Amino acid sequence: MNEQDRRVFDAIFSPRTIALVGASGDARKHTSRPQRALRRHGYTGTIVPINPRYDDVFGDRAYPSLAEAPGDIDHAFLMVPAAAVPDAVDQCIDSRIPIATIYADGFAEAGPEGRLRQEELVARAKAGGVRLLGPNCSGILNTQPSCALSVNAAIEQMDVKPGPLAVISQSGSMTGGLLSRGVGRGVGFSKVVSIGNESDLTVAEITDWLVDDEQTGAILLFLETIRNAPRLATAARRAVAAGKPVIAYKLGRSDVGRSLAASHTGAMAGTAEVSDAFFRANGILRIENLETMFELPAMLTGHHPTARHRVAVMSTTGGGAATVVDRLGSFGVDVVPPSDAVVETLAERGSTSRGGRSLTSHMPAHAPTCTGRFSMNSFDRTTATSCWPSQVARRSFSRRSRSSR
Repeated sequence: MNEQDRRVFDAIFSPRTIALVGASGDARKHTSRPQRALRRHGYTGTIVPINPRYDDVFGDRAYPSLAEAPGDIDHAFLMVPAAAVPDAVDQCIDSRIPIATIYADGFAEAGPEGRLRQEELVARAKAGGVRLLGPNCSGILNTQPSCALSVNAAIEQMDVKPGPLAVISQSGSMTGGLLSRGVGRGVGFSKVVSIGNESDLTVAEITDWLVDDEQTGAILLFLETIRNAPRLATAARRAVAAGKPVIAYKLGRSDVGRSLAASHTGAMAGTAEVSDAFFRANGILRIENLETMFELPAMLTGHHPTARHRVAVMSTTGGGAATVVDRLGSFGVDVVPPSDAVVETLAERGSTSRGGRSLTSHMPAHAPTCTGRFSMNSFDRTTATSCWPSQVARRSFSRRSRSSR
């Protein structure tokens, strides 16, 4: 990313000073949550509550307006009603704040009038040199350094460990849902972004920046629509080249799903066929269930696609192997049988085995356990791994996909 993009990226995820515009001293309100979340997760920067009704909010001195706040502010989190957002953005412009996150709804997702208000707001911010995250956005999470700038209750309450997974979600509430699934599986996160209506900053732009983020090893997308498709295509191809898989769960396979997406963030979901074609063309893996989102990165991170779909299946039961082989075959994946050399090698290690289109191996109780990836060159240069059906989502990694690891 260029120098200007880096400045915005750092202001979003690693701000030294955060202004909470509309911060509340009432712990029952959503607008009190970002301040608590920041402190709970160990934010070490300066928090500046902005609210003319308070002199102090939870121990931090409050100010009536951004104009009266001291020092330079890197990130303004705007938690005022939609009607007050334009004035708050004007204050960000006057205070030379590089990024403003907008929590309020009532913009593009609310219909033509709201869309017009959003377009006018973006034009005003762009002219004043302020980038916008949102509207209709619940905030962000960065784990290194810690910055839990969000109204999401799950982000406030969960203990999220640092790790390689970055999440960008067009649904604010789903950021918490995805985090809870990942935390339950023991995975760690680098960054989480609620992107909202994408009035200015988009999934595509953030994805492109994350390709250059050393802390991010895989990029997970929860999508209702695809905006700025050319930039997202470029970002996804860059991510593939860098060994960072881009994995997408996208709504809109049904008419009711597309309708709900439009009412939520003003999204035009498009047909499933169009989305699938876009994902395949650019190396984005579309998944069918959220759990798969956390299974794939460990298999794909750091690897590059290959030209062939050749998979070897190894299982401890014939039924299990048959299930996997059948599923792979339905996706057109070439399932290769084990060679005599593989069978002989396993026999030397105490395993009795059967061949066919899969390798069913029965190890004695005293045999050492082997987990993880391993290469079996006797499978005609095919790499084998233990498989479960959801792994077939890798098939959407286009014809350049690495179908076996």
